Amino acid sequence: MTRGAEAPPRPSTRRHVLGWLAAATVSAALGCAPKARAERVAEFPLETSTRYAWITDEPVLIQLGEPQANVRTEANELRLRAAIDAALAKRGFQAVSRDEAQVLVAFSVGTTVRYRLEGSTSGSIAGLEPGEKQTKGTLNIYLVDHASRREVWHGWTSKWLSKGDDPDATVHEAVEAVMAAFPGTR
Repeated sequence: MTRGAEAPPRPSTRRHVLGWLAAATVSAALGCAPKARAERVAEFPLETSTRYAWITDEPVLIQLGEPQANVRTEANELRLRAAIDAALAKRGFQAVSRDEAQVLVAFSVGTTVRYRLEGSTSGSIAGLEPGEKQTKGTLNIYLVDHASRREVWHGWTSKWLSKGDDPDATVHEAVEAVMAAFPGTR
């Protein structure tokens, strides 16, 4: 080797750097997605259940809970049902009549509103005023054993929402995040 020339990176160093970059990319991508949590009843065979029906044909989002003009709409009800139907189908579930269903599906949406305080720079609270309103949305998806009418799985996720969010993308992202927590994801 001549003086001043750099040796090419060793293969092990190159693999280490590429592995680190791949891990950082995956971590960044996952950091942007909403985190989901889930609970289940262990004795119910969720992994072998394949037939589902909605717990009701009636719109639940717009009838239950506190009125919220931008959340509790018929369009959002249809958006959520379609996204949940697609996520269940992707996992091998088949929509059937209520009489044939092994599990019944339901969902709920909740919101939390908070205001950032803005104003004072002196550390005193005297000059603070409510600033921009922030809304956190939470999607819950429930699976209920048709025979016993007991909840056997519940998954949920939350995300701070912005006025400019695309409703279709937000719903799809939330449903996929919740269903990724489904046991034995197929």
